[in-house]
Amino acid sequence: MCAKKIVPTAGLSVGYFPGLDILRFICATGVIFHHTTELLYERNLITKPVAAQTLTGTFFLDVFFIISGFLISAILMKEVENDKYNLKNFYLRRIIRIWPLYFLIVLLFVVLVPVLKHSPAEIIKTNACYAMGFSVNFQLMFNEAAKTYSVLWSVCVEEHIYLFLPFLLFVFKKNFKWLSVFMIVSGLISWFYFSGLYSSGKGPSAYYNSICYFYYFGIGMLLAYFRSHIASLKFKLFFSVLTQLIVYLFLVFYVFSFLPEGFYAFPVWLLFCGFFGAYLVAAAIRANFLFKLPIIPSRFAGNISYALYLIHIVIINVLINYLLKKNIHPEGATVVLWIPLAATLFSAVVATLLYYLYEKPFLKFKKKFSSVANK
Repeated sequence: MCAKKIVPTAGLSVGYFPGLDILRFICATGVIFHHTTELLYERNLITKPVAAQTLTGTFFLDVFFIISGFLISAILMKEVENDKYNLKNFYLRRIIRIWPLYFLIVLLFVVLVPVLKHSPAEIIKTNACYAMGFSVNFQLMFNEAAKTYSVLWSVCVEEHIYLFLPFLLFVFKKNFKWLSVFMIVSGLISWFYFSGLYSSGKGPSAYYNSICYFYYFGIGMLLAYFRSHIASLKFKLFFSVLTQLIVYLFLVFYVFSFLPEGFYAFPVWLLFCGFFGAYLVAAAIRANFLFKLPIIPSRFAGNISYALYLIHIVIINVLINYLLKKNIHPEGATVVLWIPLAATLFSAVVATLLYYLYEKPFLKFKKKFSSVANK
């Protein structure tokens, strides 16, 4: 039986937030800088990881989850308010958005490339099973040294959240305010509990544990619940250009490790990521977002961000291998700037091709299961 086509009701929209698309791209770039520095260190091209890039990856990845929490929750709230919420359509939208590119990456870089490199069949089989089952994060939890396409782990965590979100909505009777509080609190408790087990040698790392990321997703949901207040004049001073400049300056000093060591203790870092991640997302939904661009480049940046994140590890490795093959050995402090920038540029080119030639045809089907527009 064919699925009934759902046409978004006229005027039924959560609006378009160009700042969030720009923020997505900024986050992806931060992750690229982090991974480039890591790979340069692993290939002995720099003497030690640069602290600046070490923390950017963690922080900006957390912001990704806050953005997802905001956008998904805003759409669901609008659907619930207008009696348009449909469980099947929610899952179908998530599948159409995530699965096509995800499984293409799995096929290419978890299966085909390792086969061509004559990797052990058992490793390929193990990695493929974890990737196909959206459980790469669990693979890394119990074997952090696993040789797999590791960036997939965060997509797996996001899928786990989407899997349980409708159940949580049912339990909380679609009360988003209290659901967001529950997710924040349960996520925080999970971070402390599993980090304690890990530090005492009694459990796996909390970093890859799906329930820990309830914390960031819940923050995004809470922002969505109060989005009309955030966008109002009440917070004009809090999000003024001057205030944003001060906050971003402090953010740079913190993330780039210019503050005393005590600021980077686990509880402080966790709260920092939550607070400043929330501030970035809240600022991005306002009209005076400091990094706001016109709609067309904003849409473009947002559209390619998912592919940019999934493909960048391959591009970084190709770039470094090319430099070494040409006997070009990067030296000097600028190496941690120009190589990540080059990796970002080439990743953006490939991500653009992936979006327009591969992702976009699939995304057209997403509209059939959407009753609320967001772009």
